[in-house]
Amino acid sequence: MIPITITGKVLYSDVGISFWGGIDPLNGNVIDQTHPLHGKCIKDAILCIPSGRGSCTGSQVMLELCLNGNGPQAIILRDVDAILCTGAVIAEEFFNDENISIPMICAVGEERFSQLQQNGEEEVTISIESNQDNEDVVIRMNGKHEICSKNLLAMKSILSFIDGCDGEAQQPKSQAEKLAQRVVQRIGCISGATELIPITSAHIDAVTYIGQGGLRFAQRLVELDGKVKVPTTLNSQSTDRRRWEQLGIDKTLATNANSVGDAYLELGCAMSFTCAPYLLPNKPSKGDNIMWGESNAVVFSNSVLGARTEKYADYFDICAAVVGLVPNTGVHQTEKRKPSIVIDATDFIEEHLLPQIHADIVDEKCVYKSGIDLLFPAMGWLSGNLSDGRIPLILGFDLLPSVSRDNLKAFCAAYGTTGSSPLFHMANITPEAMGDNVINDMIQYCGDRRVQVSKEDVVEAYTTLDSGKQSGDEISLVALGNPHLSVGEMKDLIDIISLDDRPKNESVKVIATLGRHTQAQGDLLGFTKRLEDFGVTLLNDTCWCMLLHPPIIPSTNPSAKILTNSGKYAHYGPGLTNCNIRFGSMYQCIEAAKSGRMGSNKGAGMSWLRHFSTHTLMRHIRKIR
Repeated sequence: MIPITITGKVLYSDVGISFWGGIDPLNGNVIDQTHPLHGKCIKDAILCIPSGRGSCTGSQVMLELCLNGNGPQAIILRDVDAILCTGAVIAEEFFNDENISIPMICAVGEERFSQLQQNGEEEVTISIESNQDNEDVVIRMNGKHEICSKNLLAMKSILSFIDGCDGEAQQPKSQAEKLAQRVVQRIGCISGATELIPITSAHIDAVTYIGQGGLRFAQRLVELDGKVKVPTTLNSQSTDRRRWEQLGIDKTLATNANSVGDAYLELGCAMSFTCAPYLLPNKPSKGDNIMWGESNAVVFSNSVLGARTEKYADYFDICAAVVGLVPNTGVHQTEKRKPSIVIDATDFIEEHLLPQIHADIVDEKCVYKSGIDLLFPAMGWLSGNLSDGRIPLILGFDLLPSVSRDNLKAFCAAYGTTGSSPLFHMANITPEAMGDNVINDMIQYCGDRRVQVSKEDVVEAYTTLDSGKQSGDEISLVALGNPHLSVGEMKDLIDIISLDDRPKNESVKVIATLGRHTQAQGDLLGFTKRLEDFGVTLLNDTCWCMLLHPPIIPSTNPSAKILTNSGKYAHYGPGLTNCNIRFGSMYQCIEAAKSGRMGSNKGAGMSWLRHFSTHTLMRHIRKIR
């Protein structure tokens, strides 16, 4: 056969990127302000990155890039990334009658990926010397290097769909199920699976609206008589379904967003619309095989609940729910749930946190004022970076007086933005890392892959998330509920508001997102009224990763500053909103709501926060490879 030849400019980085919040699907520009490729354009380039990372919505961005003609010609990965592949597979399976350009995607492994670094941004010719199915790939870079690999999108699946109960082969009941099976088969093959297993529940992340491609995909599943086979919940969509008009949301955006939601409801999904499905009744139990999308939910279910799910891509999620099966790969397998790197925060916590906690936290007011809650999103973000795609065992948090589910929720969400692994273990905190014998076995399994967390590391994580600090302390909007608020967080907010009788500053908007189920509980407990009386606007059905435009988001100007206590939103917010994002504790959020300004970092757990110009974080990442 005649080889396919791709020629283009190489964009190389040794740092993975989340396509969602990291790349603009409308033009291909890298918008993640923390990424080395920020400001570059991937359109028609040969993108070389270790893997994707962060959000499961990266597959949605990939589909939109393909349909809009703004994607790269090829993506060369270090590691197989099923999220990026899923967007391309959906483009091929559901839009194959349209003239669209789909990038070649291959994964070359750690050693061969390092060879690509030498080429920087040179013009590189990639020749694909293919067999009959275009599966085998030879990458030649200006005649200097030759790398053999596989075209992941051309791999042919040998997986069969076998029902987990009676062992009989399943026959598709609709055209939608047939297409969904093909998608699950192909992604299973790309992921290295040899069999498929049944799931007990699904959570669909793909319900967000980021472009016409996602809407058309969902509506096509409905037209082809698709129905989910397992209990299925829905993630946040792109607007409050009931109050969009009252909030002043653009009618076109609201119509498209609600149309996506309507399509998934027609497929048999539950009316949930929350990014925190673990707050709903009937959450999964330890050992359950499930299919959950949404990065924070994936990390929480694996790490805190002990359920088993890969970080499944948008669109794969609904396909798996339609067939009721997933590939038996990754962290579905007990052996693959072992940690392979130790992140040791013991010395940092002992030296810099515990003395201040014991000295300063003497009553309830000091607990809130301490800002110790900020440690969890900052450390989650840092741990995702330091783990570099591996499952980490995190040491030291069991020294703290308490670690709540809400603390872990914040940690999981931030970890999910920078980590590509769907799981972490926290010694004597998470269910699979309990007891000295288990922990010692995990440490031995990790070998010499170990990172000591320093004060400078944590300060650098905090200052990176507090990216809008240089723009000043005046605050336009306080953004709470990323992920969605729990009932416990509603109570914490009320307690902090009640520390004094100052009213909310009229110039500051305070908006919190939460699920309908949580707000119903808040209604019964009187929490909803107390928050609304203070001036908090409560939104359902959507969350901050989807609230991208006025009137919710301040109009883009140098003085528009958003304060959040979410490490996830602090990471994605600058690129998504083009606004200055400040990062502070829940106490600081309410103080800013009252004063109009963000206060300083004082008290236990916060006085160690100072500006450092070190680069400890990146040094650690390079060291452990």
